[in-house]
Amino acid sequence: MLVAEQDGARIEANAAERGGIFNCPQCKGILVFKPGRKVISHFAHKPPTDCTWARGETRAHLEAKLLVSEVLKARGLRAELECILQGLSGDRRADVLVWSPSGKQLAIELQHTSIGLDEIERRAFSYAKLGIAQIWVPFISKDTIEGAELRADGSLFLETYSPRQFEKWVHGFHQKDGMWVYAPHQKLFWKAHIAPHQVYVPITEWYDEYGEEQSAGGYTKFSKLYRELTLEGPFPFEALRVTVKSRRPGKVAHYNWPGGGLGMFVVEDVLSQVAA
Repeated sequence: MLVAEQDGARIEANAAERGGIFNCPQCKGILVFKPGRKVISHFAHKPPTDCTWARGETRAHLEAKLLVSEVLKARGLRAELECILQGLSGDRRADVLVWSPSGKQLAIELQHTSIGLDEIERRAFSYAKLGIAQIWVPFISKDTIEGAELRADGSLFLETYSPRQFEKWVHGFHQKDGMWVYAPHQKLFWKAHIAPHQVYVPITEWYDEYGEEQSAGGYTKFSKLYRELTLEGPFPFEALRVTVKSRRPGKVAHYNWPGGGLGMFVVEDVLSQVAA
C-alpha cells in the first residue's frame, strides 16, 4: 500500500516518517511503515489481519503507480494514489485518480496481475456510472519484448502472442486506438496493437475404406490461441499526455464495454504536430 491514514488524514508513503502511527483506510487497523531502500516506501498491515487490502502487491505495481502519479503532479495536476471511490465495486481504490484543470476525473488502472473478465467489467461499468473516465494499462513482460522482431520502422513485432483474456478486453475497449502497456523492467510505456493471426492447415491425403483417395487441408484459418502483436515505442511517461474522448457502449461475443469517458495517452511530438 502506498497510502495510509494518519490522524484521520491521507498520507502517502513517500511523505511519511518513522515513528508515526498509521492506519489502513479500509479496516482502520495498524499499518507498519516500511521506508524504501531496495523497494519504494510503502505500508503493510501489522499481522494478524483479515483485511482484503492486506494482499501483497508486486514491487513493479507499486513503482508504476508512484511513477505515474509523480509525473502528473509535476505537471501541476491533482493526482491521488489509491484513491477510494465509494461507488466502485470490489476493491474501491483507483490506482491513480487524476483531475483535469476543469475538474474532470480520470482513473488510471495499471494491471500487473491477471484479472477476471467479470471483475474488470464490474469495475469498468462502475467507473462509467460514476462519470469517471478510465484507461487500463496491462503490464508486458521482458521476455515478450526481447522475443519480438525489430522492424525497419522501429516497431517490434511478435507473430505469435497469446494475450490474456483481460488484455483482449482492454484492447477492445480502446478500439482502433490500440492499448498502452507498461514494461516494468524498463519503466517505459509501449503502444500495443493486437491483430488476428492466421495459421496454415497443410494438405493431408489418405485412402478411405473403399480405396478412394481423400484429402483435406490446404487452407488458412484464424488461430484461437495466438494473435499478432505490434509495439510502438518505448516512451517515458514524461513524453505522454493524457486525453479523454467518449465512446459508446459495445458488446462482442462475451465481451461487454461501457460507454463514457475513454482515457488515452498521446505522444508529446504528436500533440505538437496537431497544435502546429
